[in-house]
Amino acid sequence: MNKRIAFNKLYEWLQYNKFESYDVCDINSTRTYYFLNILRRYIIFGKYILYPFFYLSSNYPGFLRKILKIKKQIFPQAQAIICRAYLSRYLETRDDKWLEEAKSILNWLKNNRTKGYVNFCWGQPYDWLSKELIPAYTPRTTVTSQVAEAFLDAYEITKNREYLDVATSACQFYIDDLNRETEKNGYLCFSYTTKDNYIIHNASMLASAVLIRTWYHNHNLEFKKMGINALNYTMKYQNHDGSWYYGVLPGNKSSKIDNYHTGFILESLETIRNYLGEEFHYEDNFQSGFQFYLDNLFDHSGVPKLTPDAQFPIDIQSCAQSIITLGVMKERTPELDTRLSNVLEWTCNNLYDKEGFFYYRIYKNGRMDKNPYIRWAESWMLRALMYDIQIKK
Repeated sequence: MNKRIAFNKLYEWLQYNKFESYDVCDINSTRTYYFLNILRRYIIFGKYILYPFFYLSSNYPGFLRKILKIKKQIFPQAQAIICRAYLSRYLETRDDKWLEEAKSILNWLKNNRTKGYVNFCWGQPYDWLSKELIPAYTPRTTVTSQVAEAFLDAYEITKNREYLDVATSACQFYIDDLNRETEKNGYLCFSYTTKDNYIIHNASMLASAVLIRTWYHNHNLEFKKMGINALNYTMKYQNHDGSWYYGVLPGNKSSKIDNYHTGFILESLETIRNYLGEEFHYEDNFQSGFQFYLDNLFDHSGVPKLTPDAQFPIDIQSCAQSIITLGVMKERTPELDTRLSNVLEWTCNNLYDKEGFFYYRIYKNGRMDKNPYIRWAESWMLRALMYDIQIKK
């Protein structure tokens, strides 16, 4: 399928649905799930309490959402990623329509920031049951970083200082409000939200990229210093084979290695390398990480794998981020063009619906989850379909 046709149909689908959808996390963010999850800890055979819930959420999510009265929502993260796709389309066509639509989303994002913080920040509009219940709209490093990147894209295109000011404010939020794991040498890892102390490498690297990209424009040396220290931390904990674990679990146990979170780190590294220039000292780490990614997170035919040891489930976000990561790297490594085209073609042939949206997952038994999730799938694929148009500094 022609990628611009796919882009236009997905754009029309998003417009028709007013950017609203259900989400892969909405069922597990309900108070019902929260109550059952607590209950299972205190009764014999408690682990079986959640089985019917998981079965219904996996096989009949529509039924469960109706019972639990879950509504569709608009997600700041998705809006930011859609905005970045529109800005790339503007660069390609120079059609003011795309710039105006991007500006409309940026205004929405400014008006829908998380309340209660001096600086701009954003979170997800649902509760998140992690080690503890993290309430809806709690600021997240990942979401804030995606939004800040959209404002930086807009600034680099329009030179409107207002957009740079929002990114500057987001950087100040990282410094003032996020928790940090800091080592004696100054290396640091930003927390995932304002309420935890998790060590999550991709989240911290997304913040690092925003800090360094913003420093490049406003010359705030504190942003540069903090960004480099976050970069140093994640590079220090790169594995010998070039990979990165998602994060560090309690007891300093290593977590998983997966496709799209590795892609986030590599994309962040490419951004940092572009803006630091000769001050970027991790070329070997970068190449080692990228080679691990190519060798271990795709199968022999080039289809994205979820982890090095498991292809399934094949997740739409792995596909979308693979296209984006390969697209970002293609300028320096032209031979990636064939691999990139193969991933895009496979995704459109296997996860695309004729109505214009993309499916969520394919499981090992062949079952497909055909639900459209704008935050998880459609926004990422819209940007992926513009992979060959990158915002330039």
